[in-house]
Amino acid sequence: MNEKKQSVKTADASGRGTDIAFKVSTPGRLHPYSEASINAANHIMRDIEGQTQGEYLVKFEKAFKEYSGAKHAYAVDNCTNALHLAAALCRLEAGDEVIIPAYTFCATAIPFGKVGAKIIWSDIDKDTWVVDPKDIERKITPRTRAIVVVHLLGMPVDMPAVLKIAEKYNLRVVEDCAQAPGSTINGRHVGTFGDFGCFSWHGAKNFTTLGEGGFITVRNDDDAKLVPGLRHNGTRGFEGERERYWVPAMSSVDIDIDGIWPNNFCIGEAQCAVGIEELKYLDEVNDTLIAQAEKIHSIMADTPEITFAKVPDGYRHINHQFIMHFEGTGNGKTRDDLLDIMVNEYKTKCIVQYYPLYRYPLFQKLGFGNQDCPVLEEWWDNSFSFPWWAGMDDEPIDYLTSSLKSAVAELKKE
Repeated sequence: MNEKKQSVKTADASGRGTDIAFKVSTPGRLHPYSEASINAANHIMRDIEGQTQGEYLVKFEKAFKEYSGAKHAYAVDNCTNALHLAAALCRLEAGDEVIIPAYTFCATAIPFGKVGAKIIWSDIDKDTWVVDPKDIERKITPRTRAIVVVHLLGMPVDMPAVLKIAEKYNLRVVEDCAQAPGSTINGRHVGTFGDFGCFSWHGAKNFTTLGEGGFITVRNDDDAKLVPGLRHNGTRGFEGERERYWVPAMSSVDIDIDGIWPNNFCIGEAQCAVGIEELKYLDEVNDTLIAQAEKIHSIMADTPEITFAKVPDGYRHINHQFIMHFEGTGNGKTRDDLLDIMVNEYKTKCIVQYYPLYRYPLFQKLGFGNQDCPVLEEWWDNSFSFPWWAGMDDEPIDYLTSSLKSAVAELKKE
């Protein structure tokens, strides 16, 4: 990845240059494209007639199955629509309950709400900051039909525990892996544990296909047979032998699941070609992010007011974003007091990730504003993120950590 390294002071990983209002800010991409990816996209534009549903789709799906170990894998236009497919394949009906983490991006929940399911918010684990299996089981009722888990920020959820719960209550399991491609539990990739795994190749992820893209992995053979039609407007070939290939028409349109309309969730050939190349770098990008996180953990070890998620043994947490928690209640200080100093004095653009979904107007207006998530309620308001990208060298890391230490020390004096 030497060809990708850039000076963080003159240009960030997105190639746009740093935000002039800040000394360190979060770029639009975690890392730049390789020359091989750029050449692959150019090849599709110049030389390939069919721009979708072609040979590169087949190659991309094969490459991702080989990488992840998934039994079935289908490329789609984004992770939200992968989740739409998962919701359809769960055969949910109005009034069915689906347990979904309250701490995640809104796209995790919206597809399940759209099919009429009742969303039940699950709490986070106090150590890993991803969904707590014990809280999932606490919220199961006779109306529960599915569990959605999110490997948020690249931290794997305790899938062995989730699968035991699902088997006990005969529930479907959907894994939202949008921020976790390459995350593993004892060497097994996330997205291969549940019934369905949903991945994102959005521009802000550790792996992107020209800004949008995604995958759905499927465990069951019968479910897998339904994906191509649901993904592509119900189109398929006419059954049986035909005397003339054009009679009655070039292709048929049919239904895959009774009562479920198909969609167009297809991804373009150029994105697939780029994805094939970018997949080759994924583990290297993740290794870089992990090494950066470990360095910051080490530097900040003497500042107990700043804590990080605890990674269980055997779990590969790829650190899609770099989240921390500030404990300043002893001095009557909050995360906002800390960020005031980081932003105004040290010109560091720290950010706050993902409001608990039940606090957003969208979910409140649709009747999902109630919650029973005491751990998230106590933890979230003092969480925040550093600027983050793959390939940060010593200069920004040293500046960020020294600034944070100084800001914490300043608050302790007040």
